[in-house]
Amino acid sequence: MRRVSDLLRTPAGRRLTLVAGPWDAREVGSVVLVDEMRELAAAAPGALAILSRHAMRSCDVLDALRLAGRGGLAGIVLPGPSGTTRETVELARRERVALLAGASDHSLSDTVLGLSAAVRADPGLLLRRTREAIDGIGAMEGAGEDDILRAASASVGVAYVVADLADPAANATVIRVGGRPDGYVCWEGEDPAAAIVAQVVATTLGRVRAAAREAEAARERALLALLGAKDTRTAARRARHEGVPVDGWHVAVFLRDPGGEAAPGAADPVLREARATAATLPGALGLGGDGGLRDAGLGDGGLGDGGLGGTAELSAPPLVTRWQDGVLVLLTADERTTLGAGLPCPPSAPWPSGVGPGGLGAGSLGAGVGTCQAGPDGLRRTASQARAAAARAAAGEVVRFDRLGVHALLAELSGSESALVAARDMLAPLERLGALSAHAVPTLKAYLDSWGSRTRAAELLSLHPNAVAHRIRRIAEALDADLSDPQTRFALQLACHVVLDHDCLPGTTTPISSS
Repeated sequence: MRRVSDLLRTPAGRRLTLVAGPWDAREVGSVVLVDEMRELAAAAPGALAILSRHAMRSCDVLDALRLAGRGGLAGIVLPGPSGTTRETVELARRERVALLAGASDHSLSDTVLGLSAAVRADPGLLLRRTREAIDGIGAMEGAGEDDILRAASASVGVAYVVADLADPAANATVIRVGGRPDGYVCWEGEDPAAAIVAQVVATTLGRVRAAAREAEAARERALLALLGAKDTRTAARRARHEGVPVDGWHVAVFLRDPGGEAAPGAADPVLREARATAATLPGALGLGGDGGLRDAGLGDGGLGDGGLGGTAELSAPPLVTRWQDGVLVLLTADERTTLGAGLPCPPSAPWPSGVGPGGLGAGSLGAGVGTCQAGPDGLRRTASQARAAAARAAAGEVVRFDRLGVHALLAELSGSESALVAARDMLAPLERLGALSAHAVPTLKAYLDSWGSRTRAAELLSLHPNAVAHRIRRIAEALDADLSDPQTRFALQLACHVVLDHDCLPGTTTPISSS
């Protein structure tokens, strides 16, 4: 461990002059710059305090020596050359504090940096600081990333930060999760202890992230099992065990992604972006009146009449997972707040600005929002509603289930896999109509929506009434259906709506043509 006598032999220490006091009474553990006398009183034992001229205006040398002695400091450095008195010499000896004077032509910052580097380079101090920092990190089992970074920074005396990309001008060590790079721990300076501890911090953060992701994956698996379970009670019990807040009040947001899930091991930009922006979705989609979360809640707005909002707070972070043909975001609060006014938004609206960069912000996805529902069955219901509403959303559009009115039934059916399968099976014979097959479903829908009027259907399809009559005759023959029967007409009309709301031409994002 270095003492004042050792520091005086270093390049930075050669500019200092010992004025009074012992130069080896205490070991030097740190170097601090003091601009106010309260900072001198708060300095750590063993510190070498370098006083600025501003600090000396509020305190004389004798008072500074007394404060340094009470704090167990190794020495104080006065700004510029300094004389001495018998009283000063006696007090410095009695307090066991070295009194030094700096060179007038040398800046305080250069002195602090030079002496600090000399202190940190001491092998004994390096080992002690490193051991104490590592022991402190090891004692923080179960702590979060921010707490680990704060503790490590405080113990070593550098500011550790985490970055996705390392700045070439900064020191950095990689964080690995599952053997793959997952960010960097960065810091400034040339402190050897900081470099050693940074490796421990990076390893610790890698373990923390791996554990958090495994827990999140377990929650997602339990949530998916609950959404598809026949035995809701058993699936809900498993979900509770994995940390899914199934017993609260839920609102689901579904992002319809026709591109589907990425291959195993490949990047999934839609899922990654949804996770990054999940916390902003409540406010951005109108679930909170202040445009975002407030104190981890859902803002001052609500989900229409009786929506989740007001003073309700999220009981857990949003759960985000791939589900069926898109990404499901589940928001859960402990209680429901009924608001009388609701939000004056239409059934569908453009994507709000600022909901993440790239695909989401650019409006390449359609979104559906379910209503506020309680408990495990409510969780399943709001997820189904959100997916059903998303099925009616164009790219860049948000559709809210609670604003669909009479179209809610069609939305439910459009979002139902079983209803879609049944509708496709019902209309499957139309694929045998050759060139007409691509236009058969839109033609049948227009005809049935027009109450069997060929003239009205011809106007909708921009065709001649005789062409409509010819198409309908061939369609009825292919389906072997009696279009004069009310139940048959209703079933086929419903099937046309379900298929056309869901399907696009293969390899495109263009709805099936109607002419």
